Amino acid sequence: MKKTVAILFLILMLIMSVLAGGAYLAAKLYIDPTLEHLNDVVADMEPQAGRDVTSHLVQLQKIREMGNIYVPVIFFVTGITATLVLSLLLRGTVKQGSMIHEQRPRRGEEKAQIKREEAEKTAKVDAEESGACRILSLLQNKGRLIDFFQEDITPYSDAQIGSAIRYIHEDCKNALDEYITFAPVMKEKEEQKVVISEGFDPSEIRLTGNITGEPPFEGSLQHSGWKITKIRLPSLPKGQTHTVIAPAEVEVGQIEGR
Repeated sequence: MKKTVAILFLILMLIMSVLAGGAYLAAKLYIDPTLEHLNDVVADMEPQAGRDVTSHLVQLQKIREMGNIYVPVIFFVTGITATLVLSLLLRGTVKQGSMIHEQRPRRGEEKAQIKREEAEKTAKVDAEESGACRILSLLQNKGRLIDFFQEDITPYSDAQIGSAIRYIHEDCKNALDEYITFAPVMKEKEEQKVVISEGFDPSEIRLTGNITGEPPFEGSLQHSGWKITKIRLPSLPKGQTHTVIAPAEVEVGQIEGR
């Protein structure tokens, strides 16, 4: 709104300047020659008639001299006003441009920060997925655990299943012992009385039974829990996608008919 008013005011000043300039040129081209001609005519008239006309001619000359004073003043005021208005407009434009220039790097930095956060988040998710897939791959390669879970064991008898599980259990245990170190969350023996103090970690200890009041709680240890103390997963084979738990195996031989 302020910018529009300033522009309109500047246009008005320019129009006044044009009108003043036009009046000054008209006076120089038409009024001044006419006054000079009238002076010459009055000089040739009779004294009595000349005195009557001279008073009117003097008034016209005064008006003409006032124009010589006011026209430069109008030009001066218009020039000063136009300069001030233009300076205000340019200052606002420069300030706005500088603000935009300052905002652009900030927006660029914000976009870069968002991209970095997304990349870190994606890398974190990929690392978690890769670790889970590597563990499943080790259990499959060492103990055929995925094959066992994916197979329909309904047709087999309990004795056959039990015999297969023995080998799967042994191979999978060896794989876990080789790459992952486990430790019990609580060192007490199961069924032993334990006291849970205030400030315990709910991710390590899950309370069951009749829970009332505030800790400390006394109860019987039902399961010692497990936590991982060390992981030594081997690196992924070069060129293999982490979601491939076990590659397909193809035995190459002579193709019949060739």
